[in-house]
Formats: sequence, C-alpha cells, structure tokens
Amino acid sequence: MAKPAALSDSSARAPAGDRVRVRVLNTSGVSGLARRATIHLRTYGFDVVDFGSGRTDTNALTRISVHTGHDDWAERAKRALGAGVIAADPDTSRYVDLTIFVGRDWRPSTETLRP
Repeated sequence: MAKPAALSDSSARAPAGDRVRVRVLNTSGVSGLARRATIHLRTYGFDVVDFGSGRTDTNALTRISVHTGHDDWAERAKRALGAGVIAADPDTSRYVDLTIFVGRDWRPSTETLRP
C-alpha cells in the first residue's frame, strides 16, 4: 500500500477551479473510517458532499468509481489517499463525480487532523 501524498503535492489535490464532488462510503467494517476519509479528502481540496457506510466487505480494497468521465480526478483522489483501484461507472445523473468505497487497505493518518 502506498502512503498518502504530501499536502504540497499538487497532483494529489483537487484541480484548482474545479469542484470535484465526492461521496465516501465505508465498506471496511472499521467504525468511523468514512468520516476520517472525508476529513482527509477535504484537506486535499475535494468537496465531499456525502459520507456514510456501505455494505461491509472486510476483504475489500478501496475502490474509486468514476461517474462523470474524469479519470484524472480519480487519480488525484487515489494519490491523496495512498490507496484505491479506479473503475469507470458512468452515470451523469449522479450528483457526485466520484464515489470512494473505503476498504481495510486505507490507513488514516496518525496525526491529528483538526485541533
């Protein structure tokens, strides 16, 4: 598993001037992981508009579904998280650009994210 990119790494941040809407679902079975991933992604400039729990699969890896054809945005989210397998799931009727299914392979930072 790769480590999350440094905050100064512009290739891991949401592109300047673009609103990248993200939904985060915790599929790991680890309590609070969606909230931690939400805070982490917002730190990198992603607009997490929804988060919660999905169907638990304790063997699942983190997946990033691309709904609006912006594979480059998914690559940026993957770099920010340091985990993820990207797959196209076209659906222009969705209100999000990416859905991130957080698996057990993602490890939140051990540093305090907020004071």
